[in-house]
Amino acid sequence: MMSSLREKLQMEGVSHKRLTHFSTGRLCAKRVMANLGLADNEILIGPDKVPIWPKGIVGSISHTEGMAGAVAAKSSELLSIGMDIEEIGRVKDNMWDMLFTPTEQKYLNQLTEKEKAFYTTLFFSMKESFYKLQYSLTKFNLWFTEVEINKSDENFSLLVLKDFEGKELLKNSTNLHFAVFKDYIISLCFIEH
Repeated sequence: MMSSLREKLQMEGVSHKRLTHFSTGRLCAKRVMANLGLADNEILIGPDKVPIWPKGIVGSISHTEGMAGAVAAKSSELLSIGMDIEEIGRVKDNMWDMLFTPTEQKYLNQLTEKEKAFYTTLFFSMKESFYKLQYSLTKFNLWFTEVEINKSDENFSLLVLKDFEGKELLKNSTNLHFAVFKDYIISLCFIEH
């Protein structure tokens, strides 16, 4: 599935499960790039463990048990993009303090158990997507509780609570989207020029 020796060497010594997830994500990314007219490009792992996209491309890869995906665009069209895939119900109550702000927790506590399973997964996935988007621009490690998701009717907005160098790059409209496929939430976050 990985076409280059350098890509294979970067994954030497990892478990079969991790290699399968990694390879499937890279295969998705290569198909997306082929649709952009870029065939046979390597996607190596940077020193910070994130994908190194070919010059002129922004993208994101996600993989979890049972599903993988990738998105990419020409950097002339999008400033940055982040994608995440999560299985609904994966976020447990004992993870809330690490993942959600007090405002988010207040909202989530008002929901039924079924709604809670959905929205905790959705909020977590949106934060993961945003993290990937912002990190590619700023190289800043944000904590989950330094970003807040707000829901108004069926619309979602994201507020960065932490000040840091590079935050001004995120002032453009950050678009948040999601889809449900079987038992998974796929979230997408991007910034246009």
